[in-house]
This record gives sequence, structure tokens and C-alpha cells, in this order.
Amino acid sequence: MHLTDLQPKEKWVELQQELHDRFHLNADVMDRDGTRLTGNTWGNDLCRAIREDAKGHGAICAPAGQVFVHLMQEGRAAFVEECDAGMVRISVPVIKDGELLGSVGGCGLMPEEGEVDEFMVEMSTDMDAETVAGLAKTVPVASEQRVREILEFIEARVAELIT
Repeated sequence: MHLTDLQPKEKWVELQQELHDRFHLNADVMDRDGTRLTGNTWGNDLCRAIREDAKGHGAICAPAGQVFVHLMQEGRAAFVEECDAGMVRISVPVIKDGELLGSVGGCGLMPEEGEVDEFMVEMSTDMDAETVAGLAKTVPVASEQRVREILEFIEARVAELIT
């Protein structure tokens, strides 16, 4: 079974856009293997720059994505984690009849008590410190309460789509 067996691709794309618009996330819907159903929605300029930088993508986004897919496959539970750049990833599994079909979530938020690891981003990309610092200012900050609200919203929307 696949996500598109539960709802047409357009419904999942609508949810992705809703998450982006409402919470300013780099929202995504992924299949069980971590492949995006559709393109990116950028919640901030830093993540976009990291993703478009071959070194940055390979050093930050790709390894984080692999870890997050593993967490989803092994734990089959919603989670909130940070990438190596210090930004939050929220992920909710899509499970139907005990089968993991994928996940819905997003990343690119700064924890209220955290900060972007600008040095790590600079060392992992072809961007200089000034560029990274400027782009880091575009990352939205989210309190623990806000992150919990986002997680609960995604869980409720996923529940609607799988019934």
C-alpha cells in the first residue's frame, strides 16, 4: 500500500502546502523510503541555500534525512529532532492497518532556546560567515509549545486523511 492509495497525490500536496503556509516549515510528505511525493516548500532562505549547495546538502541535509527516515522506520512514532545545523525537524508517521506508508512533517525552525550552528554551516558549505549569518536571520523561531502545536496539528490532519 502507498500514500496515494489512501488519498490522491493532490491531497498530500495540499497538506504539504498547508503546513508551509500555516507554520512556515520546509514542509514535506514522504513515502516509507524517505522519497518526497513532491518538491520543496522553503520556510527560510538558509535551508534553501544549504540544500542548493552540493557540499551543504551532502554534509547536513542528506545525513539528517537518513537518520530521520531510520527513526521513522524503527520507531513508527512522531518525533521532534534537530539537524546538525541546529534546526528542528518534526515528523509524523502515516500508518494504516499497521503498515508504515510514509511521513508528514517539516523542518527549518529554530528552537526558542537554540541557535543555528553558523560555524558548522559555514564549514559544511561553500558559503562565507557573513552569508550564513545573514541567511540564519530568516529562520523562524518556535517555542516548545509551538512545536507541540505543529506536531498535534499534523497528527490530526494525518488521521483525517487515513480514515
